[in-house]
Amino acid sequence: MDLILSDLHANLHALRAVLRYVRRRAIHRFVFLGDLVGYGAHPNQLLDKVKELRPRFLVRGNHDKVCAGLEPDDSFSLPARQAADWTREKLRQDNWRFLADLPTGPLWVGQDYQIAHGSPMDEDAYLLHMREISQAFDAFEGQLCFFGHTHLPGCFELDEVKSQLNWICLQPGESFQLQPHCRYLVNPGSVGQPRDRDPRVSFMTFDPNRRCLRLHRLDYDVKGAAKAILAAGLHHNLASRLGQGI
Repeated sequence: MDLILSDLHANLHALRAVLRYVRRRAIHRFVFLGDLVGYGAHPNQLLDKVKELRPRFLVRGNHDKVCAGLEPDDSFSLPARQAADWTREKLRQDNWRFLADLPTGPLWVGQDYQIAHGSPMDEDAYLLHMREISQAFDAFEGQLCFFGHTHLPGCFELDEVKSQLNWICLQPGESFQLQPHCRYLVNPGSVGQPRDRDPRVSFMTFDPNRRCLRLHRLDYDVKGAAKAILAAGLHHNLASRLGQGI
């Protein structure tokens, strides 16, 4: 079983909830779709946890790039810019190097599927509209690509027999079986900052042998994560939105 995580955003409280959940489960690979840092108050502690996990597969996100100083923060909102500046100041040298060395997607996870942050076409693009999503299917190989960036869980299915593109709203806890005549772009949602009006942690597990995936939602210490953001002097909006799932 593979664990698929995206957009952790330095939310150590949320990651701890995920790791407690999978502690007694047989996880074959830990897969991260980018944005490990930004927004949250525990960048070093979260990156230390991520580095402990083996084997792991990662691609970088836009916040990872900006917090590592690889790109400017011109496109960020004021709270995001402030958080990125704060994160750069707080990162230890080893964790700065870890972020700076993260690869660009799309990246193969074994021979089973590919991963990207925003889109297999452009790591910073948001896959929200059907035209861009249709084009994104031409930008990766194989049947399946996991992506993040939007913080919205769900699945785009391209039925190659009917030439039909479908949006599938996955229900937490229910298994979803990939069909052999279809290709998929799948978003596990966000661990650290969900934005679908559900504040619970969002992530997925995937069984490469059975070609079956499952969406998971978990409660976690939202108040603790918000309190840590405020204690760090970060923007109050970053704390308040956690409880609203926006």
